[in-house]
Amino acid sequence: MHSHAPLSPQDSKLPITLERLRSGESGSVIAVNVDGDLKKRFLALGLKEGSSVRVLRRAKFGGPMHLRVGTSELIVRLKDASCICLVSAFASPS
Repeated sequence: MHSHAPLSPQDSKLPITLERLRSGESGSVIAVNVDGDLKKRFLALGLKEGSSVRVLRRAKFGGPMHLRVGTSELIVRLKDASCICLVSAFASPS
C-alpha cells in the first residue's frame, strides 16, 4: 500500500497525479496520459483536459477510486489514476 504525504495549500498549483488525491479533494485535469480504448472511454465520460474531478471514495488496500467528473461517476484503478495529471483544488470546509 502506498502512503503519500498529505498535500498542503502551497502544493495546490503543482501538477500531481490523480491517485494522490484523498476522499473529498478535487482537481482540474491537465493531461490524460493513456492510449487506445481507455482514452476513448475516459473522453466519453468527460475525463479530459480541463475537466474537474472530485474523489468521492477510495477503496482500501490499493483498490480503485470512486470519482465524480461533471455529472458522471467513475470507478478508476489506481494504475490508471496515476496516468492522469491535474492541479489540485482543495475542498472548502463544510
